Amino acid sequence: MLALDVMQADPWYNKTDHKRLRAMIEVLAHACLSIQHDADIEAILNRQRAPAREERESGMGDLFGFDEFSQAEAQDADAPEVDGFDAEADDSAGFHRRHQIDVEKRPRDAQTPSLRIIYRKLASALHPDRESDPEERARKTALLQRANQSYKNGDLLALLGLQLEIAMVDAAHLSSLADAQVKDYVRALKAQLADLEDEITLIEQDLRINMPFAASAGKLDPRAIDTLIEQELDALEMVEGELKSVLSRKAEVRFMKSWLREQERSSQALAEESWDEALAALEDFLAQELSPRRRRR
Repeated sequence: MLALDVMQADPWYNKTDHKRLRAMIEVLAHACLSIQHDADIEAILNRQRAPAREERESGMGDLFGFDEFSQAEAQDADAPEVDGFDAEADDSAGFHRRHQIDVEKRPRDAQTPSLRIIYRKLASALHPDRESDPEERARKTALLQRANQSYKNGDLLALLGLQLEIAMVDAAHLSSLADAQVKDYVRALKAQLADLEDEITLIEQDLRINMPFAASAGKLDPRAIDTLIEQELDALEMVEGELKSVLSRKAEVRFMKSWLREQERSSQALAEESWDEALAALEDFLAQELSPRRRRR
């Protein structure tokens, strides 16, 4: 992206070349900023938008006879957003951060009676001050820290696991549980299951967004993730090799002009393919909705 930005100062590139350069720089800048904020890249992106916007406004004015923007309006339009990243940018990373925060803010079950009862029993059994043996005191201190964190997180499953680990649960204990307590356990564990399913969904969404091979896969099987990552790495190495080859010839104006044309054709082909898929889906939907339905007898 930085190399393409430098090329814009070369007088050998014409107006069409500059338009193609700006389009590529914008795409690359959005991709970079969606991963990590960078003031230099953001400044380049904001600089690219002004000429592109002027071209769109001029084209609309020529076609429909619209009045041109005033200078003040143009400055307002070109002003960067408060966050420095406008709505045109890919907000997938921000969406996942917001979704993750929503999951974390979901009310936990730390106030359920069953959770409190189990935690108190564990805290009593694991109190390190009651141990004279240094090794046993250290072991119970570590276990109590785990119990504290599990209780803070409302993690009933972890607390039950700690009970099993220190042999506080046996067949007689299980048989003595009241039905209401068992139902409370089940309710709390179902809430934890919902949280875990949300976390799995977030992980799968991240994989599908950031890994094209995962995006095209059906149901994601954890056992197949290593294979998908290897495929992604092979593809990235291939792209890296192609980019290094292009950058090694960036001083060759004729070659770079040809490369820019090819990139534009590829982008247009991808856009047309997406539109074709969207139109086909819409046609299928309309065909189903508008088809005559049998009347019930």
